[in-house]
Amino acid sequence: MNVPKAKPCAECGGDPVFHGMTYYTILIDDAMRKVMDPGFVGKFFGVFASALERGITPHVLDFMMRTGMANKREEPDDETQLLALMIWNEAKVRGIKVTEFRLFDLPRNIFLAELPSGKKLAYEGIPLPARAINRAEWLDNKAEMKKKFTKLGLPVAKGGSASSWREARKLYRTLAPPVIVKPYSGSGSRHTLLHIEDETELKRAFDIAKQICPAAVIEEELVGPVYRATVVDEKLAATLRRDQPHVIGDGVRTITELVAEANKHPGRSGPYFHQMNLDADAEKELAWQKMTFTSIPENGLRVTLNQKINWGVGGTTADVSDDVHPDNVELFEEVARVLKAPIVGIDFIIPDITRSWKEQDRCGVIECNSMPFFDNHHLPFEGKPRNVASLIWQMVLRSL
Repeated sequence: MNVPKAKPCAECGGDPVFHGMTYYTILIDDAMRKVMDPGFVGKFFGVFASALERGITPHVLDFMMRTGMANKREEPDDETQLLALMIWNEAKVRGIKVTEFRLFDLPRNIFLAELPSGKKLAYEGIPLPARAINRAEWLDNKAEMKKKFTKLGLPVAKGGSASSWREARKLYRTLAPPVIVKPYSGSGSRHTLLHIEDETELKRAFDIAKQICPAAVIEEELVGPVYRATVVDEKLAATLRRDQPHVIGDGVRTITELVAEANKHPGRSGPYFHQMNLDADAEKELAWQKMTFTSIPENGLRVTLNQKINWGVGGTTADVSDDVHPDNVELFEEVARVLKAPIVGIDFIIPDITRSWKEQDRCGVIECNSMPFFDNHHLPFEGKPRNVASLIWQMVLRSL
């Protein structure tokens, strides 16, 4: 059976999603949160967790197999998500048998792990301890996260969310440009625009964000690279710098020449990292920096070529785990404690990760992810790989 794929979308980057499905999924999730009080939700997930502990969920999966509703894979294949593959490979090292279940032959990230002890654990994407049911319900909601963190004194960009153009324009007029506009839930940098400096650009960015989400976050653009800090069991596991496609000037060569040289890097030959393009997006990004393809940037100047950081558009990553200032380590671990999250991916912007966030302006948390793509830590473009999957299994096995 051929798995349907979303149409290519310039605003989604290299990993497009179904716009309508994404929009209405978020809308339904929001509606469910409003009609269900937190106590009810907690009880519901408590019953579900108890079912997992008693082995009910594995029996349900077996039933679905017998009735033809699902089939299984006992080895990874081309449809297995990279994140799940890392977990699967680490499970094999530990003698844990993993089986993936495909509902109606569609990959849904549903797995069953059978431990050497005979105990079975069903999970979606990433295995988690039972206490994961207590994590903050707003963990993946950027707008709600911003409100909560602001009250707690945790650094975030100034801004808020808007569901109408009138609200968006009113909010924009309270901020200091440039601003960034993004969907308030989900995203992965999809339908996110930077460098917004007037209301014409704001309207376009707002409409683009609204294509996949009922509301948009509008906030002051922070300064510096985007870092991904992954915290496992309330301890910082790894930190990665996520770079937009960029070149570093040498004072001699043009941007076109610098890109041609950078694209020769063997890491850009796939399957993960890709070559940079001198396309319309690059032209626009260069114009914002008052440059063209024929400009000769001064020695050491970092020149970006795209607003997005996706691998598919030429973005790269660099492990900086050993360089994080102790104050920043404490901040990331405090965020995990506030969220009560066994694992969380924290996207953080700061000019210099080696210095305390307390000493730097326009830095802060931009979003948190309960299902972080920690595989990035296993496959950095530069620097040392970090085995986050191993730490996840250690956490889970300690909890059993």
